[in-house]
Amino acid sequence: MTALTTMSILPNDISSSHAIDIIERPTVLQPMITKEEPSITHKVTLQVRISRADGTFYTKPESEPTTPDNQVFTGSIIFGLYGKLAPNHVERFMSYVNVPYSPADDSPLPSYARSQFPSLDQSTGLLTGGYIPGLHLTSFAGSSALEYGGRITPSKLWVDNFQDLGQKLSHSRAGLLTHRNLEVLPNFGITTRSSPELDGAYTVFGTVLPTESSNGFLSRCLDLPTYSLDRPSAMSLGQDSSSSSAATAAQNRAVEEVASSIYSFQKDLFRSAAKTFGDTRLDNVYEGKILRRVEVTSVSWEKV
Repeated sequence: MTALTTMSILPNDISSSHAIDIIERPTVLQPMITKEEPSITHKVTLQVRISRADGTFYTKPESEPTTPDNQVFTGSIIFGLYGKLAPNHVERFMSYVNVPYSPADDSPLPSYARSQFPSLDQSTGLLTGGYIPGLHLTSFAGSSALEYGGRITPSKLWVDNFQDLGQKLSHSRAGLLTHRNLEVLPNFGITTRSSPELDGAYTVFGTVLPTESSNGFLSRCLDLPTYSLDRPSAMSLGQDSSSSSAATAAQNRAVEEVASSIYSFQKDLFRSAAKTFGDTRLDNVYEGKILRRVEVTSVSWEKV
């Protein structure tokens, strides 16, 4: 599949006054895999799709003009798992891959085949995947458990003893598959650049295999707009921040302080009002949320 080269533009239903973070990035992400890296024991393929700006996937008439904003991306991303380096992490990951499925099953097990890529952390470059709608932590018989579709399953930790297995890998390059330490949910992360600051809180257990489709998917994700909670700046309010005069600098600082106060007041007011009326939609708005639907449609795997 040919990787799509896209440009970042605002969704049609969102004005430029909204806080949306759009950053120019490389159109192709190519993870560099060296011979010194751990051996791969499993290959997992996720079939993925990215919606149009309006959130739809349906086939549009050929007569309708084609733009990057109204195209659906379909492709795949392939992971190589380090089963010898991090066997428990790989076992937990595979428990959401090798899942039996029957259309007649009213209470299926959680699976990456019905998962999403919900966010991209701009500060670390970590793309989050593996979010399974409906799967959440709960309490059962005095201990934590996972609940999905009314079914209760154990909440096992993703933990490996690297004193026996060898040294942990650093988040030293793009394309590494990682999981937050002491997190029982199956959400995983993919590094999009070198992020050694993640070493203390995350564990690497695999890598993205650099196929054309994998590169195309990651590049497209990097180009998608994300939600930002940053307060307004003088530049965004139309003030000239390049002037070196003391008067202009003081004016810009005053504008930013007033804008920040108003922004914070409005945000807190709207959130308080929403909670008062029982509106939980704001709980789904957070820093780094991808403003597109990025979904997994199926998953397959093979042992190496």
